[in-house]
Amino acid sequence: MPPIMVKSKFRIAIPAELCRGIELREGDIVEATMAGDGILLRPMDEAVRNAAADRIASNLAATAPADAGRTEDEIMEDSIAEIAASRRERRRGET
Repeated sequence: MPPIMVKSKFRIAIPAELCRGIELREGDIVEATMAGDGILLRPMDEAVRNAAADRIASNLAATAPADAGRTEDEIMEDSIAEIAASRRERRRGET
């Protein structure tokens, strides 16, 4: 297996043969855990992925009236900003 370089923001590219071996596709969600002196990446259980998708769909349905008349780009920009704010808040709580 070729070595994998850690890039900015700790991003890595998983070799294609490994992805094919577990049928991992772009957009799939994986969980990372410590395993001895390394990191183990596992595709998340389908039930967990479905639950996350259901929560997202529920949140979107709840905000649908507020989004009337807005473009998809405007809605996406606001969603990304809300996610970023939530992550910042969570990081502050972890320190």
